[in-house]
Amino acid sequence: ASPADVVAARLRAAGIAEETIAEKRAMFGRAAQRLIDEGLTPEVHAKAFWVPGRIEIAGKHTDYAGGRSLLAATSRGFAIVSVDRDDDICRIFTAFAGSLGRSSTSLRIHKDLEPQQGHWSAYPAIAIRRLARNFDIHSGVDVAVECDLPESSGMSTSSAVICYMWVILAERNGVQATDKFRENLKTPEELYSYLGFIENGQNCGSVLVGDKGVGTFGGSEDHTAIMSCDPNTIKMFSYCPTKHEGTFNFPEDSVFVIAVSGAIAEKTGNAMADYNNAAFLARDAAAAWSKSTGKTPLDGETFVQGRPNLAEIVRHSHAESEETSEEKLRSEISEAIARVDDGKTFGPNPDDPSVRYAKGSLKERFEQFFDESEIMVPKIAKALADSDYDSLGKWSDESHRQTVECLRNTVPETAWLPQEARRRGALGASAFGAGFGGSCWALVRKRGAEAFADDLGEAYRKKFPRCADRSTFFVMAPGPGAFSVHGAADGRAA
Repeated sequence: ASPADVVAARLRAAGIAEETIAEKRAMFGRAAQRLIDEGLTPEVHAKAFWVPGRIEIAGKHTDYAGGRSLLAATSRGFAIVSVDRDDDICRIFTAFAGSLGRSSTSLRIHKDLEPQQGHWSAYPAIAIRRLARNFDIHSGVDVAVECDLPESSGMSTSSAVICYMWVILAERNGVQATDKFRENLKTPEELYSYLGFIENGQNCGSVLVGDKGVGTFGGSEDHTAIMSCDPNTIKMFSYCPTKHEGTFNFPEDSVFVIAVSGAIAEKTGNAMADYNNAAFLARDAAAAWSKSTGKTPLDGETFVQGRPNLAEIVRHSHAESEETSEEKLRSEISEAIARVDDGKTFGPNPDDPSVRYAKGSLKERFEQFFDESEIMVPKIAKALADSDYDSLGKWSDESHRQTVECLRNTVPETAWLPQEARRRGALGASAFGAGFGGSCWALVRKRGAEAFADDLGEAYRKKFPRCADRSTFFVMAPGPGAFSVHGAADGRAA
């Protein structure tokens, strides 16, 4: 069999949708040709990886506060071809989706590598630096990357870059065979958390210490989905620490229509400040509860020493009053936060007393977190598993409403899309992504899905002509997480 046929067979065995295999095979072919064009010989031994994006079905801004989310891998992502080098240089040749063209960078593996902020190479550089600091890697690669994830789609393109740098460099440098890896990252879930720490710069325990990351304060939801998801299933995780809470079959009679708004969701500049604000509100809502009650949750056994998160406060309060209903528990925690949520005590930067959250902001942030993590994520998971579309519609509508009205991190485009999809008969729909851009998922019956996507896209482009050229509408079922194409057919890239 030809190399292209071998690639196609391994993609098929891993669960890539049959209707996309020819397209994916061509992406790997272009990546291989790029390396040849850059001077490598066709006979050189190469490795190949598939790394997808992710869909957040539910669980908006919950992961860094220890909450739950419901996840699937996209049918789109990165096709990567890698060739080992004999030095400490990483050359990366990338082709972006759409009309964004090609680019390249050359990065030396070093513990003090300085990323070029605001440039696409910042994410590979941050991964290289962290792995050099934590695992003393020193062997480089030539990498060609083809991507069909739309720009700023909210499908975690940036986190996927962290993941593909991990799978390439971990294999090249034998990281997973080291004692340091085995002693500090003992489970797949601990690895997923570590990949999140690479991006946000935080320590992963006392040994795998952090650095500056990329300046966002997100969690490990994206990396978990990208690395762990399986075809035709959805997975529920909680975080801090990462814990797999359930796998659910995707409804056989349905598919996702993914509507990429084309509104920009880049986590740089002002968008980064907005993204981080949701994280700071969650952090300080937990601090407000501790200040108000004078309690230390879980006897101080918190994920981050001395800084409890909202999920830990919920668990602590559950344990204190086991008979308390969800509604009463929510009310008790909310009332405690409200007592110090006065618009004077808390702000995003403790060193800048001139900036404070508006009165009531911390209480509202907790209530959105509680409703999303404790109620809506489990109910949406059950609704999908049971094909209970009335329940799915009810709870996805409520999740989207709170995104718009409580998190307030949508733009007009992503606020409109789920509502319009539901008006047109979608079984459920919600926006997803970090916010201030991103996409929408809509669950529809398989029969007529392509027509639904075309009609929704046409209506969207008429409503928001400024985003017409950047918007994309496509049909998909959940796909596999990251895997090695050159290894065994089920070679998960963990």
